[in-house]
Order: sequence, then C-alpha cells, then structure tokens
Amino acid sequence: MAGGHLSDADRAQASLPALTAVIEAVGAHDAGALADLYRDDVVWLAPDGVHTGVDAAVARHMEIAARASSWDPPQQHGARAALRWTGDDGSRGAIVVEVRRGMIIFAAV
Repeated sequence: MAGGHLSDADRAQASLPALTAVIEAVGAHDAGALADLYRDDVVWLAPDGVHTGVDAAVARHMEIAARASSWDPPQQHGARAALRWTGDDGSRGAIVVEVRRGMIIFAAV
C-alpha cells in the first residue's frame, strides 16, 4: 500500500470473495443471497437506461442468470471485474461490476 492507497492487486484480492459469492448465488438462482451482495444505492447501466437500487439490480442480474448455464471465473482489474457467462445455446455475455467494501456498487451490461 504505497502512499496510503490500495494497489490494484490489493483491491482485486479484497473484491474476490464478493465476486465468488455472486457467481455462487446466480449459479444457485438465489436472489436473496445475490441481494445481500449489492449495496442499497447500486447503479445498474443497461441498454434501456439507468436503474438504481438492490431490487432493480437483482432483477436484471437474475434475468441474465436464467439464460446462463455457466459462469467463468471473474476477470479482474482492481475492484472492477467482468463476470462472463455462457448459455446452453452458445450465447455469451458479461456483466461488468465494481466492488467496494465487499459489496457491488455498480454494474453494467
């Protein structure tokens, strides 16, 4: 931690437990566990606009989880990560998230 600031490696390491928990929650289709990982004021950017709050984020995440048959390990850079998924039909996609203090504060598709 040079100069009192966390490095990207530190942020990645601190974020990994939350990212792993997200993948476990969506794999189990557990909306309650997923909701516990989103901060109350989370912002979700989607093609249809900006959505805020846990309920909106969980609903959108679960819509994607319903199409996903598998999730790749998180691809991280600091506290940001791409959560890539694959569907049974071969479709692929990703959710980009940012984690702070163990909770997702931002997501985009």
